[in-house]
Order: sequence, then structure tokens, then C-alpha cells
Amino acid sequence: MSIYLNNNVGVKIATVDISSYITGAVLTQTFDELEITAMGSTSTFHQFTKGLESATLQLDFLNDWAASQVMATLNTAYGTTVAVSMITVKGTVVSATNPSYQFNILVNNLTPVGTGGVGDMATSSISFTVNSAVVVSPTVAF
Repeated sequence: MSIYLNNNVGVKIATVDISSYITGAVLTQTFDELEITAMGSTSTFHQFTKGLESATLQLDFLNDWAASQVMATLNTAYGTTVAVSMITVKGTVVSATNPSYQFNILVNNLTPVGTGGVGDMATSSISFTVNSAVVVSPTVAF
């Protein structure tokens, strides 16, 4: 049995590496379920096949308003589709056990002020719609 500790994910939005600000990242992929149960079927259960794929990217991060950092990158991309590159373990070679992921997201929402009280770190948690196929590659560099 192997245990995967996901504590060094690499994330680039456009060409900006925001990995050092990420506190959580979840890429979720799903297919629509299309029912294919036929009236003449002798089956006693519903039958389904896959339809169109959809995906979302959930990022939790520390806000940083410096030039070319998290909020400047997202503010520039707001309302557009931008490329994302991810790797499960940053700083290691891309391989079959550490693939890279490439896809586009629609930056359709922002939390420019974020959350946090007096003396807290400003954080944001944003879910983006993936606007392309998710390409998983054992060879494409992060």
C-alpha cells in the first residue's frame, strides 16, 4: 500500500508560478451520466454511459497583491480563459508516477479582499470552471 501526502503541489496560472501561496488544491473531473436503459432490456437496473466531461479547480491560497503574484495574476485574467499547469510533487521530475496536468480555466469569480480578521493572513478559496480537456502527461514539463 502506498500513501500519498499531497503537500508540495505545483500550480502555474498563465506563466506565473503561485505554488508558494497555495494552501490547498483540488482538481475534480466528472462525466455526465447518460442513461442507455432500453425498453426491451432484461436488466433489472438502470444502465449508463459516459457523456461530456466537466471539471473544476478549487484553489485555497494566501493572498498577495505584489506585481506578478496571485491577485495581480487573477485580476488580469478576470473574465478570460487562462492556461493552468499543475504537478503533484513540485521540484521533482515529471513521470508516470508524478504527471503534469495542463488545462484552461475560466476566471469567472474572484475574492480580491479575501477572508481574515485583524492580525490574520488574508486568504481566499476560489473554485474555477475548467474550460478545456484535462491533459495528464508523464512527459510535459511543469
